[in-house]
Amino acid sequence: MKILSLFFAGLLGITAFAASAGDFDALTKTGAVYEAEAKVKYQSYEVFTADNGEPQVGIYFAPKEPLKNFRVLGLTFKDADDNGQVYFDEKEIWRAAELSSAKPLLVRLTFIGSIPNYGISFEDTAGKVRKFTISESGMDGSLVLAPFK
Repeated sequence: MKILSLFFAGLLGITAFAASAGDFDALTKTGAVYEAEAKVKYQSYEVFTADNGEPQVGIYFAPKEPLKNFRVLGLTFKDADDNGQVYFDEKEIWRAAELSSAKPLLVRLTFIGSIPNYGISFEDTAGKVRKFTISESGMDGSLVLAPFK
């Protein structure tokens, strides 16, 4: 029964992520873009390698406005409810008191399957912590930042 429950929870999670094109505001606010698609060639940036798996992708986070308490999170699927809300156990794997376009972050990671295994969080201008999974669209391969709780 537990396996069946995990299967359906996984389907809910996949459906929730596939149905969403992600959060455009989050992509804009964080300046998130694949390394290969970056139109700006940054002279100075920090590199964080989340894992050494293959195929590895690079994602720049270069926000136009500084983001406070920016964190990269390792995510493990925990549960999903009937409304499509997906829950993760999170582990902070990288942190900056502030992230800005003056010194962006390049995160190297591997997408494993269709359930996100990495995410980010930061404080918005009102001081609210916002959290997003990092994944790749199964439709067109575009970068997806989807909100989670």
